[in-house]
Amino acid sequence: MRVFEAKRPLYQTVAEQLTAAIQAGTYPVGSMLPPEAELCQQFNVSRQTVREATRLLLQLGLVSRHQGVGTRVERQSVAEHYEQRLGSLPDIWQYVKETKRTLLKLTDVAAADAEVALPGDPKVRWRLMEGLRFLEDQARPIAWTQIYVRPAYAAVTEAKERDAVPIYSLIESRFGIKTRSVRQEISAVAIAARVATHLRVPAGSPGLSVLRQYRSTQDEVFEVSLSLHPADRYQYTMQLDLAYAGTQAPEPAPDARKG
Repeated sequence: MRVFEAKRPLYQTVAEQLTAAIQAGTYPVGSMLPPEAELCQQFNVSRQTVREATRLLLQLGLVSRHQGVGTRVERQSVAEHYEQRLGSLPDIWQYVKETKRTLLKLTDVAAADAEVALPGDPKVRWRLMEGLRFLEDQARPIAWTQIYVRPAYAAVTEAKERDAVPIYSLIESRFGIKTRSVRQEISAVAIAARVATHLRVPAGSPGLSVLRQYRSTQDEVFEVSLSLHPADRYQYTMQLDLAYAGTQAPEPAPDARKG
């Protein structure tokens, strides 16, 4: 009998062990997974648990199911994975360049009704762009996104180039403002059912939330964006460089020395 981790759905653990077996070559690409009854005995779980685990492998694109035949292994690893490296604001351009957006919704919402905290009057209606981000050659999205734009700059959301250029950059070029800073919050989340449907993952699946707040040199927050990424399709990398040159840190100021 296998011992499973406490407080975790059994089907997730079964899916992880099957995934590990596929990646190790126990079940090569093109081969069939064992029948349900055999998997039930192997993992000492119910048929429902095996079916949920198989459904998760289907969503990951690792297997396919064929009526009257069984479950075939289609690939050894999950392909839809994106690594974003961010060291400066222009790196956001690279993310937009390497992915494509499918628009789900374009509407106006009161700040009080937004899914993220928006500054200022809660009655002010911000322009909302909701969509999905894909890698160019992949069918499953790597992110569900929302972009909120202050009403004064909402016209950029209807520009022809809106999906090929970062929205903050369109606002800068069209309205002559400059971005002073981008405040970013990254957190682990459980993906809500509505978003999970779009991302093709089970409700409650682990995800990564990236919330950005764009502030101008006039100290105005003009854009707020939210991206939710399935945990297995996104990696975030940030490099921190020291501010001084050379291999040694600068000497402290005289008034900061001891003695």
